[in-house]
Amino acid sequence: MSYLQTPDGARLRFVDFGAGPDTIVLVHGWKGSHRLWQPVIAGLASEFRVVAFDNRGMGESDRPGDRYDFDLLADDLGFVIERLGLAGVTLVGWSMGCSISLRYLERGGGGVARLALVAGPIRLESCEGFPWGLAPGKLDGYLDDLTSNWPRAELEFARGAVGDPGDPFTDFYYRVALQTELVDSIRIVREQARLDFRPLLPRLELPVLAAYGRHDRDYDIGLAEYIAERAADGRRVIFERSTHPVHHCEPQRFREVIGDFARGRL
Repeated sequence: MSYLQTPDGARLRFVDFGAGPDTIVLVHGWKGSHRLWQPVIAGLASEFRVVAFDNRGMGESDRPGDRYDFDLLADDLGFVIERLGLAGVTLVGWSMGCSISLRYLERGGGGVARLALVAGPIRLESCEGFPWGLAPGKLDGYLDDLTSNWPRAELEFARGAVGDPGDPFTDFYYRVALQTELVDSIRIVREQARLDFRPLLPRLELPVLAAYGRHDRDYDIGLAEYIAERAADGRRVIFERSTHPVHHCEPQRFREVIGDFARGRL
């Protein structure tokens, strides 16, 4: 196994495949790991350098200490980019990975040439004038259920996200989620609820792709239009047969879209 050790001593599990002229960095979502990207990595590594890592507190990376917020996760992303000497990166954030990627850029993070936001929030909860988040109270209800009915609630979350309980990916998604300590899951999503990247979108000075699934239970495809319209250089792609894990639901098309975006053809 390969690890990078951060300046504060945490080990981040990572993979680094391929050697193409262009680099793609994949940032997974809540309670995920780099392993959820496996077919994406395998499909893109013949043409691109592809880097993926486990966010701190998730997968096979070390747990956080007293501090666990998106500044820390953004710093970890920046550390991976800098430590591996990456430049001109196409940064692909999925779900919570969108929040990490946006926080990195909001804080002036470098090395990124393009940003793909995949099935993730700009603001976690809806509010007046912004209907593209979770319904108010839905997060609290889910976290209460998660605490009271773990691990069954974790399994139900995976089933709802994937949309097909019989899909083997559902069980895999669930088992990866169990690698994250429950207390850390709750801590970090509470921090995510504090974030609001609406003001950032028009300030992003790079191409932005919004890629969302038609059948995602939490993030309506209207959010893709919202992002594409407000980003200075935005575009959107809708995956018509996909739920939340679009890279699993439509793997070939996902790889084609990300590949074209990384090459500047989209």
